Amino acid sequence: MPETTPIHLDEFLKLHPADLADRLQRLPLEEAQRILPDLPPTLAARALAELEHDRQHELLKALPIQKLTPLLAELPPNVVADLVPALPPSARRTTLDALPAEQRQRVQALLRYASDTAGGIMSDRFITLREDMTVEAVRELLRAHAQEERTEDVAYLYVTDAAQRLVGIVSLRDLVFRRAERRMSEVMNRDVKFLRADDDQEKTAQRFEHYHYLGLPVLDQEGRLVGVVKASDALEVAQAEATEDMQLMVGLSGEERALTPWQTAVRRRLPWLYINLATAFLAAFVVSLFESTIARWTALAVFLPVIAGQGGNAGMQTITVIVRDMALGEIAPGDGRRALFKEMMLGLVNGLAVGVVVGMIGWWWKGSFALGVVACAAMVLNQLSAAFAGVAIPFGLKALRIDPALASSIFVTTVTDVAGFFFFLGLALLAMRWFGA
Repeated sequence: MPETTPIHLDEFLKLHPADLADRLQRLPLEEAQRILPDLPPTLAARALAELEHDRQHELLKALPIQKLTPLLAELPPNVVADLVPALPPSARRTTLDALPAEQRQRVQALLRYASDTAGGIMSDRFITLREDMTVEAVRELLRAHAQEERTEDVAYLYVTDAAQRLVGIVSLRDLVFRRAERRMSEVMNRDVKFLRADDDQEKTAQRFEHYHYLGLPVLDQEGRLVGVVKASDALEVAQAEATEDMQLMVGLSGEERALTPWQTAVRRRLPWLYINLATAFLAAFVVSLFESTIARWTALAVFLPVIAGQGGNAGMQTITVIVRDMALGEIAPGDGRRALFKEMMLGLVNGLAVGVVVGMIGWWWKGSFALGVVACAAMVLNQLSAAFAGVAIPFGLKALRIDPALASSIFVTTVTDVAGFFFFLGLALLAMRWFGA
């Protein structure tokens, strides 16, 4: 057994919570489980919140409730609301009951919203004002609450009516530069951009990308202010969505990281490898239909991977652009035809440009003009197929209410492999019959 370096608690006490999370991420689970409760509750709680989801969930499930509760009590309700669903169902109620009463009520209010909505990522820490308050009165209010947790990260203050319905917004800049006697009704901006509590988190990230605000208020169906999504939260969502889309395009789960345990990675990757295997056999079946053609014209085998590979690469270029624009909300429902026309034109031009080169190489290398013509024509047709598939597949998945990034690269490469083999070998067969090639 290899010796393990002893771990001293003092090493961790000096670390920033994010750096501490990195250390805990790399330790064996048993070591991390032993060290975390021995740290000061505030430091341990902030490090727990910084961990990647896999390790975070492992620790939440492994820690006894009597050790976990003091850590959760140190965290804001919105962070606790993100962590509680990772607990085993039998432990959730017990854990919530062990929290301080006010924190428990706030956590339960946030848990009503799905985790992938604006309500699920919002914070319930915000400051509300009344229209008749003066600038000086608001300044006094802020000074009075300067040491309270709810003033952290305050960028905007929200003006509400007696029913807690949002009527306006005031920035800290307004409070600094406006005269002390001015009232909120005179200072506030009534044209407020907002989110609904049930808005999808992807839409939430798109709103921040579009407006560049530091925060957006979240309203319920009656227009009441229930929370605020900060730009930092939206950035995390955007990063998570981008990571998920990137991984889903190649058949990963969207949740895997470099340090994810291999057992977990196998469960997430293997099903998609089986799907990819099935599509590979589909391409192999198409080749098998032309075995006699390849046997009579062996030079064809040399160019099969060239035709299929170029088509696959072109298809990935198209689908990357389409899925990216879909994820950022830059493609409207009526833009599909324009995108398809553009990609088909690209496919035609690129197919001719690359096809002529491949055809010339085939003629020069194998001394067969017919082979060059067949390779050129197959390249053009496969580039057009790649362009069509790269647009049609993500739009088709979206129409079926399926994530457009979901293993789309597997489907596109299947189309380009099958189409490339079929066009190349089919045209070669016709050339042999009609021209005696």
